[in-house]
Amino acid sequence: MTASRWARHLLLACGIAILLWSGVEDNDALAVSLLGALLALALAALLMPRALKSLASAATVGAVFGAVASLSTFALMLFKDLRHAHAFPDYPPHMLLGMLERLPAWALAGALTGLGCGLLLRLRRAQQRD
Repeated sequence: MTASRWARHLLLACGIAILLWSGVEDNDALAVSLLGALLALALAALLMPRALKSLASAATVGAVFGAVASLSTFALMLFKDLRHAHAFPDYPPHMLLGMLERLPAWALAGALTGLGCGLLLRLRRAQQRD
């Protein structure tokens, strides 16, 4: 299966998971963080095949993955708050802002992960040539 096809399947699975998650009364940050990371992973899967030409581009895609994970988690939290429209939201404003405060750390972690993946793939190619 190609990377873009895998990413499309991942996006479809993520959409179904978001549909199921959004109807449930839940204020746990772990589930929404995992869904946000899953969305970001699908985006990274679309971008990564083009980014493996250099280590810098692999690190950039990783940083984008980390930043998008934080932003998509924030957007999902806001979506659920707006969809349910309770007097007391599932995710209060300080929790939403806390997710945005994690953006730099998650982007750095994503960049380091992308760099590591780029190094591993480069080593694998070098071993296959030998």
